[in-house]
Amino acid sequence: MGNGKNKAGAPPPPKETVVKKKSGCLLGILLLVILIALLLFLMKHFKFGLFGDGEGDGGSGSGSGTSVSDTVDDKSLEETVVDVTVLGNEYLYDNGKIELASFIDTVKKMDGKINVHIKDDNAYQDTMQALIDALSKEGITYTTPTAE
Repeated sequence: MGNGKNKAGAPPPPKETVVKKKSGCLLGILLLVILIALLLFLMKHFKFGLFGDGEGDGGSGSGSGTSVSDTVDDKSLEETVVDVTVLGNEYLYDNGKIELASFIDTVKKMDGKINVHIKDDNAYQDTMQALIDALSKEGITYTTPTAE
């Protein structure tokens, strides 16, 4: 038994070699991703590189760096979009049917700049036109569906 052979006289099986996978590739990719994220953060934070924020030189300018929009109240610049759907000969607003006069009163009571976005869901032409006429009469801005 001490001669290196087993009971049947055959040589012993070769020793198994375990090959470890190198995790250096995964670690390298992770490190690269972290470096890219850090670089992008620094470029944005220090306003350097590809991210423009409109504060740059921009060529020849005269001066103070303020514009008319800087002095205007932000609330007046915000626009509230109100969605209304014209379904057949009915108006749908806020998950329910509404009469045209009630809808116009509701929109008139809203503060700020209002833009009514009209959606056409097989609307009757006269129903759609009545809504557009009422909004125009009250001076309320609106957008109509575009033809496809």
